[in-house]
Amino acid sequence: MKRQSSSDGVYSSIKSKTSPEPTREKSFFDRHVSSHDDTSPSSLEIGDTNDGNDAWSAMQVRHSKEAGGTSFIERGLIFVRSSQFFVIVAIAIFLLIVALLTAPHSDASVAPIRGEAYLTTNEFAGIRIAKPNEAVLITGGLGFIGSHVVDLLLHRGFSVTILDDESNGHNHNRFATEMVPHDITVVGDLPEIGNGNSFTHVIHLAAAISVAESMNDPDKYERINYGGSEKVFNWIRNYNQHVSQSDDAAGTFIQKVTAASSAAVYGDPDPALLPLRETAPYGGKSPYADTKYRMEGLMREFVAKQNEASGPKASAVALRFFNVFGPRQDPKNPYSGVISLFLEAALHNRDINVLGDGEMTRDFVYVKDVARAIVMSLLHESTDDEATFDNFNVCTGKSITINTLADQVRQKMKSSSQIKHLAPRDGDIRESSCNNEKASRGLQFTSTVSQEEGLEKTAIWFGEQ
Repeated sequence: MKRQSSSDGVYSSIKSKTSPEPTREKSFFDRHVSSHDDTSPSSLEIGDTNDGNDAWSAMQVRHSKEAGGTSFIERGLIFVRSSQFFVIVAIAIFLLIVALLTAPHSDASVAPIRGEAYLTTNEFAGIRIAKPNEAVLITGGLGFIGSHVVDLLLHRGFSVTILDDESNGHNHNRFATEMVPHDITVVGDLPEIGNGNSFTHVIHLAAAISVAESMNDPDKYERINYGGSEKVFNWIRNYNQHVSQSDDAAGTFIQKVTAASSAAVYGDPDPALLPLRETAPYGGKSPYADTKYRMEGLMREFVAKQNEASGPKASAVALRFFNVFGPRQDPKNPYSGVISLFLEAALHNRDINVLGDGEMTRDFVYVKDVARAIVMSLLHESTDDEATFDNFNVCTGKSITINTLADQVRQKMKSSSQIKHLAPRDGDIRESSCNNEKASRGLQFTSTVSQEEGLEKTAIWFGEQ
């Protein structure tokens, strides 16, 4: 009998139903089918007009060829039952564990609770998720450091209000409430008390920020860094007094204020004091350093006045930042940090200008570590019944020379820039190194990004701008 192939029209011979079947061992497939059908596949007649029988026959032929006498499924079942299978599985699991333990771990970014900034686990390490109704007022929140703090607070779910005059940055964030442009030196620009504004914490970063500029314009620094800070602390005290006397059930007390001080308060210390602890004496050499140190005095007074009176009390922390650097630092500002100025020069293959002989030492701390230190200090809860004040260094604990930094920048940017030495600048400090033990012990804060790793991240950011 002949049947035409549906694919190519060629006639092929097919065995008649009287042709003998080759003998072979009955497969798992055969046994399975026969147990559910009185007619086994081998008894189906080729040439039967039943299409289902044709399908069964074709399947049986293919299965026989593939199995070679013993079905593939049956072989697999036999192998799974064997000891060899378990040995191979055990070896595979062991190799997988070794690979996972030895492979470099990529710190994947984590989606924010609020906002749109994805952060790595290192960038919010040690910071809890916001409790219901926790709200932070941050002065200077559009600036270099402040904008990173805003990202971090939103990431952990805090409600954020930014008060800024836009003098040092324009890093707006649509997920925060913005009071812009508002000036901390103008009492009327601070949030209106008792008009639905409710806060639990305050971060005070708004300031004039340049040692060099302060030498030329000391009145500006007196007005903003000292006078403006005094108005902020008075506002906090008045806010808490209002809440304590109000019947508004939605009103919340401000529990803590963290403010930005500076390592400039140490001045040019005796080398015997290095690395610098918070107990080192004041040695500021500029109006900038003087106003930051006196701001700390305002904070001590702020706490003391609260403890003398009844009612809610807000504790205070001053953080003495060493040399902060990272993305969003404005290289166009002549008073910007040295790393941003060096990167900008290297990007355009211009001379990298080093003031003095370049052997001055600095502790450079990455901005996202600084943001983390700020929030950790803000959320750190004291066991004291009264308000407290304390100060902490924020640094890495490692210093490098400016010459070394200039070389690193040139290499990272693959730049042909030349390093050029200029006259030293008034007010600059010769040696600066930091002891970070107090922050590590008191706030559980240590930097997670090394200076070189931070420089790499910052160089990438500069290249993308």
